[in-house]
Amino acid sequence: MFKKFQLKNGLQVLLVESKKSPVVSVQMWVKTGSADELKGEEGISHFIEHLLFKGTRKFGVGEIASTVEGSGGELNAYTSFDQTVFYITISKHFADTALECISDMMGFPLFDEAEIDNEREVVLEEIKRGKDNPHRQSSQLLFSSAYKKHPYGIPVIGYDKVVSGVSKKALLDYYHSRYVPKNMTLLVIGDFDSQEMKSKVTNYFSELKEYRLRKSQRKKEPKQESARVKVQQTAFEESLLNVAWKVPGIKHKDIPALEVLALVLGQGDSSRLTHRLRLQKPLVNYIGASCFTPFEPGFFAISLSTARENLEEVLVALSEEIESILKAPPGGEEIRKAVVNLASEEFYSMETVDGMARKFGSYEHLYGDYKYFNEFMKAVYALTPEDILAVARKYLKPETMTVTMTTPRGEKEAEKALKRWAKKFEIPKKERNSREISYKRPPRLKWKMSASAPADPELPVKQQRKDGVLILRTAHETPVVNLRCGFRGGLRQEPDGKSGLTELLSRCWATSTKSYSEQEMYKSVESMAASLSAFGGRNTAGLSLTAMSGYWDQALDLFESVLVEPNFPEEIVDREKIVMLEHLKNRNDNPAQIAILRYMENMFGDHPYGRDPLGDVESISSLTSEDLNRHYSRMVTRKNFVGVSSGDMDGSILNQRLDKYLSELPAGDKIRDHYQFSPKTEDVRTFEKSEKEQTHIVYGFPGLTFSDPRRYSLQVLQSVLAGQGGRLFIELRDKASLAYSVAPLRMEGLDAGYFGAYIGCSPEKGQKAIQMMEAEFKKLCETTVADQELDRARRYLIGRHDIDLQKNSAVTAAILFDEIYDVDFRETYKYAEKINAVTGESLRDLAQFLFQQTSVISAVGRECPW
Repeated sequence: MFKKFQLKNGLQVLLVESKKSPVVSVQMWVKTGSADELKGEEGISHFIEHLLFKGTRKFGVGEIASTVEGSGGELNAYTSFDQTVFYITISKHFADTALECISDMMGFPLFDEAEIDNEREVVLEEIKRGKDNPHRQSSQLLFSSAYKKHPYGIPVIGYDKVVSGVSKKALLDYYHSRYVPKNMTLLVIGDFDSQEMKSKVTNYFSELKEYRLRKSQRKKEPKQESARVKVQQTAFEESLLNVAWKVPGIKHKDIPALEVLALVLGQGDSSRLTHRLRLQKPLVNYIGASCFTPFEPGFFAISLSTARENLEEVLVALSEEIESILKAPPGGEEIRKAVVNLASEEFYSMETVDGMARKFGSYEHLYGDYKYFNEFMKAVYALTPEDILAVARKYLKPETMTVTMTTPRGEKEAEKALKRWAKKFEIPKKERNSREISYKRPPRLKWKMSASAPADPELPVKQQRKDGVLILRTAHETPVVNLRCGFRGGLRQEPDGKSGLTELLSRCWATSTKSYSEQEMYKSVESMAASLSAFGGRNTAGLSLTAMSGYWDQALDLFESVLVEPNFPEEIVDREKIVMLEHLKNRNDNPAQIAILRYMENMFGDHPYGRDPLGDVESISSLTSEDLNRHYSRMVTRKNFVGVSSGDMDGSILNQRLDKYLSELPAGDKIRDHYQFSPKTEDVRTFEKSEKEQTHIVYGFPGLTFSDPRRYSLQVLQSVLAGQGGRLFIELRDKASLAYSVAPLRMEGLDAGYFGAYIGCSPEKGQKAIQMMEAEFKKLCETTVADQELDRARRYLIGRHDIDLQKNSAVTAAILFDEIYDVDFRETYKYAEKINAVTGESLRDLAQFLFQQTSVISAVGRECPW
């Protein structure tokens, strides 16, 4: 199952056989990142990440992407402080394609001068995009404040002045000094024969040249001896606060205890910080605790989003909760829940080859041992409540604390308040005669990954029922089950003046019931490392439950209670309304969202799809618990029920239990509402001013419905434009360097839809971007897509479909919505057949139909692009 070896050139290779799905992930982990760059090289690793896709000895510009996507695969890369990772996920039948592409990218990139200049513009657009992101700015402020000398304080993406001026020689010198075989690890995870794969890997990667490795010369961070406070005024609505303390690097023996401390303090709805600052009273939009544990010393952080006026109250609550964890050990149940959630990572990661590759790659890269997760969990299981108290007192010290805040106003007053708070922060004395903590360690969760191919998963089967619909698919490859139920309705069933009702329902539905308080609900769910949540959209509302099969019966008890006896107490409703209103205000920080929202309003007008799903200030303020009860009761009936479950379960037992659940619901009616949609009689152009770095543009046309037989042609049309090998990426990004982000957009609905494209670019490029999008639409109308390009588009869709359906939750979602929208529930298993039936002529006919209609363009930016 596992095979680890080294090629003569020094390349480390790890092969992991998994026969659960016919998919292979090929990943190259390079032990170099932004922290290995010298002065004047800031951002060079990230720039090289971009350039390795821009032509090699075998592949021209764009050919790697078109080759991979034409084989049904997906490819990407990312750069961090300590590593750069390139990966391709693909059908096992095209594993050679992935090996060839990765080996050529890593060993023989061209670094063409013209392509360097083109991609330089793209990276500069990405830097601008980051300046428009409040969370990116908050993160950079934290890192630059916490690290004064160490390169972790420098943005991974680097500085625009470096990117603008870096030469081909500098790029090549850095590449040959760090991207060398002895500094890289290749992982191949998935469905293959190890002996055969070893031979292939040796053949493809032995050619990589053994350049001399330049040793990393990272500056050491001086010991921090006093608290640091830094406040930065921004143009964003949202105020973001970080409190961080220095901790050791990933290999230190205290890291397992620090990870448990983070879970106890601020991970999950039952954690201390979330319960106190988000649920008891909505002082924050979100709050969390985490460990940043890279190769070298990292930090333990509490991060939150709040309204500026709540800062003083937030600081009081933070002080009390931190003091509590420093005075007495956490409860046994808190530790038990944390351990179960850490252990569950192994099982949930096994659902996909990418999940396995991330897990094994991380441990191999960080510890030099892909099996280190077992050692890590041994340490976690051995922890006691006293150990967590000890590690909290050891590291949450006032002298190693860094406090940062980005805020739109009152930054001087905020800085004064934070400095006062930091000055008063101290380690309290331990509680004397504190209660004896009863802690019973949870049993070790066990499951073995099989090296042999499993029996084919059962096809979904629709149960014969008197009321409602239940569709079951049994699959035992991983010990995970997902159950999803849905009801037609959603935003379409919201009464006039009650917009935002479905969104509010999705926030309140799975919080408490007549049998479980909110805190009991969250504790029960998280003690099983499960997830139970509600969803709501334009056409539906429903529930989703994911759990490990060992906890399935207990999880179903909670699901039943949420389904049939939800409770919508006014205190929870009022709390979530406050958070929704804050989200409504903070949305001004995301001009791309505003552009899409204005596009929808202008495209659909009075149709329900033209409404803002989040609602508006007036409508949200008017919503009540009774409104939620009525909305729930309209949709949640036996005749309107559709349930789908997939995974490691006994379907007959679920069917029996569902009989009991549904018997407690009213019979109701099957909702089959219809709304008239009338396209605009002339083109519409809307512009909204925004003082951000980029202009965001949505350009589209009326589209298709769920029942339109041409929807598969529309997906192929989208695929022609999409992906790194698609026309929009190649023409607008690769050739014209207009943007970092450009993509086609598509929505099908019950009685209307849309199709178009989005781009985020510098304001001066907006007009050209619109012209080039229009030119691509026109080409599709005038010229039949060539067979080779059509094959790429079809294979890309089929491959993505198969890759996406590795997870049980993805299977249930696909089947559920097909059934709700009156599409054959087995349609997802006929997907390849439907896509392969699409012809070039049908694409041209559809393009002529779509793009000869009136259009809507929505733009948000500093200057109007027309």
